[in-house]
Amino acid sequence: MKQQWKYGILGLVLASLTPAFAQTDINLKLHHTFEGAPFQYGLVYDLDGQAVRFSRVQYFLSGFEITHDGGQTMAMPDTYVLGSGNITDYDLGQENFTNLEGISFDLGVDSIRNEMNTSAWPAGHPLAAQNPSMDWSWPDGYFFWTIDGKVDSDNDGVPDLNFSLHGMGNHLLTPVNGFTGFNLSGNEVTLELFVNIADWLNDIELRYVGVAHDGLHENKKVGENTNPETVFTLDNPLSVEEWEEQESNIYADYTLPYAPTIYYNLASQEKVAITVTDASGRVVLETDDQPSEGNYFIRKELPDGAYIISFNSSYNSDKFRFIIKN
Repeated sequence: MKQQWKYGILGLVLASLTPAFAQTDINLKLHHTFEGAPFQYGLVYDLDGQAVRFSRVQYFLSGFEITHDGGQTMAMPDTYVLGSGNITDYDLGQENFTNLEGISFDLGVDSIRNEMNTSAWPAGHPLAAQNPSMDWSWPDGYFFWTIDGKVDSDNDGVPDLNFSLHGMGNHLLTPVNGFTGFNLSGNEVTLELFVNIADWLNDIELRYVGVAHDGLHENKKVGENTNPETVFTLDNPLSVEEWEEQESNIYADYTLPYAPTIYYNLASQEKVAITVTDASGRVVLETDDQPSEGNYFIRKELPDGAYIISFNSSYNSDKFRFIIKN
């Protein structure tokens, strides 16, 4: 009996010496920019004197590690983000800590998961199969990033020549310079970073890229540009008011012309109902309670023709016309 009592006291002492951390939800905001301005699909940008327009920007983040409670570190090996140029908010899950002080992560997918098939993951997971695809089958693995668009080939100011950068291969995994100086606590914390897409393309001649789905030359340069060109930063390039005044942006990615993906980032922050109608006004697709930013894949086989996609909330309504070509 005395022995049990002694161990009981020892347990209380050890418990008193162990920090009592709370379960905290971690949210990540990635504000995508192009040289300081909010990034939007379909706009024409000036990149080192060349007119360029983007149709797709997506990338993986992995290898997350947080710093908390006086410099302690905690790895988050099962946390993955599939970043998209039109999406700001990402859920990093829950961890036990009281005060969040810093974060670091890698651009790309770690080698262990890069060698697994997309079928190993449930629908909705960042590493599950995506439309358009974010992988090049196996053993080649995931595209660590996809940057697609058009560039001006004849100096008339109109982007007309396709380029496609899809980086793949374990050697492209790039540690991103860590971020410190946070002082966040509570049941839910939010980390905000800015992502300057232009810096990924520094010293890359887009007119000569063509289709680069590999781990060579230009794609290696994208990875090399990540830190010295400060793609990810804590700095807000514009005032808060300028960011808050951003209007709805809706864009169709016709990589698959028979099943385009509609990228959207709406001015309203409310959940929306999404409806797709054909030329006669007949509803052919609909879904409720969707986020105000996301990628809507036209998953149903539709006949050729023009369609309208509508995003409706209690306070706002946006419409966009797109084409199906089989």
